[in-house]
Parts: sequence; C-alpha cells; structure tokens
Amino acid sequence: MTPGHEARSQHYWLALAAMYGLTVSVVAMAAWPWPLIMVAAFLLFAFMQAAYYRQLGGKIQGRLATANPGVAALAGTFGFGAILLQGAPIALWAGPVLGLGTFVGMYLYLRKFGRFYRGSSTTVT
Repeated sequence: MTPGHEARSQHYWLALAAMYGLTVSVVAMAAWPWPLIMVAAFLLFAFMQAAYYRQLGGKIQGRLATANPGVAALAGTFGFGAILLQGAPIALWAGPVLGLGTFVGMYLYLRKFGRFYRGSSTTVT
C-alpha cells in the first residue's frame, strides 16, 4: 500500500469511527426524536464519506468499503449498549464514555481489518 493510499484510508476510517462514536453517544443520552435524527445523519455522512473517498461504484464489484462481518457485530454491540442506556440515570456520563469506547474500538478494528479500495484504475487492497 502506498503512503498516500494509507493516509487516505486512515482518514476514511477515522472519520467514520468518530461519527459512529458521536452517534452512539447521542443515542444513549438524548431524548426522542434526536436518536433517530442522529442515526439518519450518520447514514448520510457515511454515504457522503464513501462517495468522497470513491468507495462506491460499479468498479468495486458491488461491495462497500467495510470490513468483514465482525464489524457489524462490533457496531451492533455498541449500538445495543446505547439503546440500553437510554433514559437511565447514568446515561449522561456513560453515553460519552460509551461513545469514546466506540470510537476507539471501531477505529482500531477498521484500521486493521477494513477494506479500502484504491482509485478506479488500481486493484483492490
């Protein structure tokens, strides 16, 4: 992997992990409808991020630039934790702690196992 490609993939994973950590924090702490608004914002951000870094398109053979199915299990665990915290008295401090843990855990996982596709004329990494 070239240094420029490595830096682009790190920025991609860093931004996605940070936005997901923020989403988990808001879901844990905020009253309705803010959790739904934040989830919609995360999905829009993820789509725009993938488009900006050219991780969408026919040349990627229909696969998104994600990681193996383990990323869904990890993300789902953090998301489930946020849902369990909603309305709890500890949500105001546990929500940000869970969000920070989500950010760090997702970033480290995606940095190691994430698939980031090079430009349109190169091969898949």
